[in-house]
Amino acid sequence: MPHPADSKLKAIAADHGVVLLYHSIAEQAPETLKLTLHNTPPQILYKHIEELSAAFTFVSLDEFSCARDKRGLAAVSFDDGYANVIDNAAPVLEALDCPAALFVNPVTLSGGWNWRDKVRYIIHHRLEQAFCRQFKFNTSTGRFYRYSKHPDNNSRSVDQALDEFLAGRDIDLYPEFPYLRESDLMLNHRLIQYGNHSMNHYVLASLSCKQQLREIKSAHQWLHEIKGLPLSRCFSAPFGGSADTNEVSRNLVCELGYQCLLMSRQRLQPAIPETNKITVLERFMPKSADICNELLVHLYE
Repeated sequence: MPHPADSKLKAIAADHGVVLLYHSIAEQAPETLKLTLHNTPPQILYKHIEELSAAFTFVSLDEFSCARDKRGLAAVSFDDGYANVIDNAAPVLEALDCPAALFVNPVTLSGGWNWRDKVRYIIHHRLEQAFCRQFKFNTSTGRFYRYSKHPDNNSRSVDQALDEFLAGRDIDLYPEFPYLRESDLMLNHRLIQYGNHSMNHYVLASLSCKQQLREIKSAHQWLHEIKGLPLSRCFSAPFGGSADTNEVSRNLVCELGYQCLLMSRQRLQPAIPETNKITVLERFMPKSADICNELLVHLYE
């Protein structure tokens, strides 16, 4: 018997495609990363894909990107390279025979710290005021977490300030390292492609042209040096908001041969995507178990 939501989903699929975006996949987010980290339990991931399969055909992200008409197509993507994606999402993908793309930052693949986790550490230990007294950044956008990634503040400079502020402190950002390591990528999964999410996950629009080139190209080269790694030809913009990239970003992504730029603006994909020098694809990050209602709300609000 058809599910009551199936007809609504089919109406959405008649005019749109959808690229789902996830980050951490676990029953609960890692304790040290709970603040601001988007986490989805594996059973909810399964529910999302299974329910959408009633109206959408799931394809790989690169197939989705190449399709001239996106209506009725869906794809799955994961950002930031959390190890629990392989541990907890891969079995779900296998059970549903659903391909996916996992976008990573070589800084964490190499065992380094993600600068956003340094920000989380400062907030968790209530060190924001001490940091702000020592370093001056544009604070017009409100809370520390938000303005630390504001495009007016050069992400590389913020990261350097974070390192200077935390230097000499006895800190442990990761009691259990939450990200994939390079060695994990050698264990290829038949349904997963890997993709470029920049070297350090900086806000690209905050950087100079030279800095943007370094961020995108160094990660591109790093990934291509791993023999046999199945790579996506899509580039996932860190943060993915409208103000987080600029024309320089789009030109560089195009020049490096990527076929699309992935954004994260809580939008469904129109049948024919925005294309200038490079195709721009929208993504939708579910925030509840009821994905059908979420899609309807965002479509008609």
